[in-house]
Amino acid sequence: MRSFRSPRYFCVFLSMTVAATMCAAHAAAPVPVKEAKVHVLIYHTFLGREKIPTDFSIDQFREQMLILKKNGFTFVSYADVAQGRVSGDRNIMISIDDGNQTVYRAYHDVLKPLHIRPLLAIYPNIIGKRKYALTWEQLRELAADGCDIAAHGFFHLHVNDKLYATNRRAFHDEIFKSKRVLEEKLNRKITVFAYPSGEKSEKAEQMIREAGYSYAFTINWGVLRVPLSENSNPYLLPRYMIEKQNWKSVFARLDGKSLKKVNGNGRKTIVRR
Repeated sequence: MRSFRSPRYFCVFLSMTVAATMCAAHAAAPVPVKEAKVHVLIYHTFLGREKIPTDFSIDQFREQMLILKKNGFTFVSYADVAQGRVSGDRNIMISIDDGNQTVYRAYHDVLKPLHIRPLLAIYPNIIGKRKYALTWEQLRELAADGCDIAAHGFFHLHVNDKLYATNRRAFHDEIFKSKRVLEEKLNRKITVFAYPSGEKSEKAEQMIREAGYSYAFTINWGVLRVPLSENSNPYLLPRYMIEKQNWKSVFARLDGKSLKKVNGNGRKTIVRR
C-alpha cells in the first residue's frame, strides 16, 4: 500500500475529502418551504334560529361545507397549519367559538363525516355549568377525536383598554385563567388564544405572550399564511366571522368570483372580489 505521505496521493485524498464534504453539506441544506394560504371561517351556534345573525341550522351548515368542498377547497385543521402540513391557496380551516351545546351535533352530523377537524375556541366559565353549553365530558371527547382547542377568554370579556383600566383581575383571568382551566380539565397544552368578539389591545397581546400562547386569532378578514412564521404578527392572525348576511360574499371573496350587487338606481353592478 502506498503511503499518504506521498504528495501525489495526499492531494488526491484531500480532493476526495473536500468533494464528499461539499456533497454532504448540499444534501443537508434545508429545502425552501413553499408558502401556503388558509382561510379561517368562524361559526358559533347551530340552532336554526332565523333571528340570530351568526346562527345556522345543521342543514345550512352542511350545505356550506359541501359547497366549499365542491368548489375545490381543502379542509385543514389547526394542527395541520401549525405543523406546516398545508399546500396551495384553497384551504379552509373551520373555527367554532364559545362552546355551545349544538357544536357536539354539528361535529358528529356534519364535520366528522366530511373529515373536518375544527378549532374549538372555548371560554371555560360556561362549560358544564349552562344547559346551552357543552359539558366537560363532551369537550374531552371532541378533543380526543381530533378537534383542536383554543382559549377564548374565561368569561368572554373583551380584553380591551377599558377592561384593563377598570378590572385588571378580570383582564388577567381572561388570558391566564382560561388557559390554566382548559389545560387542567382537558389534560392538554393550550397554545392558541382567540380574542372574545375580536377585541384586542396592546396589553392583551403582551399578556397573551407572557401566558405562553404561541398564537392568537382576531376577527380581521384576511389570509392566514403557512408556515405561521410568514404572518407579520403571530398574535393578530386573521379569521372571517360567518353570518347569514355575509356567507355568500365571503364565499365569493375566497373563491375569487364576481358578485352581483344592486346599486342605488336598481341596476346590477359586477363587483370583483
